[in-house]
Amino acid sequence: MQKTNSNTGVGINALPHNIRTSNIFTGHHLEQLANVTAIPDVNPGFEDDHLKQIIQYYSIDPEEMEKELHEYAKKLLEQGKISEAWQVLLVGG
Repeated sequence: MQKTNSNTGVGINALPHNIRTSNIFTGHHLEQLANVTAIPDVNPGFEDDHLKQIIQYYSIDPEEMEKELHEYAKKLLEQGKISEAWQVLLVGG
């Protein structure tokens, strides 16, 4: 009988389609996002000035806004800020 690890991440296939197929994230970025035990919920208390700027500036162009949000989330992932990256992606999702 095999033991299952309760700390296993959700896996890349469980990521939202727009994240999984983004041409901005590398495999490593996707692994970081997929390593959470559950897809997080939007945190209404999450405050980020750069995120607010992206939403304000790109609100009329959803495709461009998604690209900018993915670029910003990528930067956060490269800094090891996985929770923050998730919040950026969830707000834009």
